[in-house]
Amino acid sequence: MRNLPHLIYLEAFEAAARHLSVTRAAEELICTQGAISQRVRALEQFFTRPLFHQRSNGLELTEVGTAYLPGIAETLDRAEAATEGLLGSIKS
Repeated sequence: MRNLPHLIYLEAFEAAARHLSVTRAAEELICTQGAISQRVRALEQFFTRPLFHQRSNGLELTEVGTAYLPGIAETLDRAEAATEGLLGSIKS
C-alpha cells in the first residue's frame, strides 16, 4: 500500500495554493469553504507541518507548502492528461 494522503486532500491543497484562497478553491471544486479547510488541515496533520499561513487578505504558502506544490500540481496535471487520453480513445 502506498503511503499517500487521500486524493481529495491533494486536490484541495493544490486548488487553495493556486488561488491562495479557500473561497475560490471551494468554488472550483464545488464544495464548501469548510470542506477545503478540513481537507487542508488533514493534509497538514499527515505532514505534522503547516502548509499555509492565514493572512487577512487570503492564504500564503509556508516553505513546506511551496516545496510541495510543484510536485502535486504536476501529478494532478498528469492524471488529468491520462484521463483525457483514455476518454478520447474510448470516444473514438
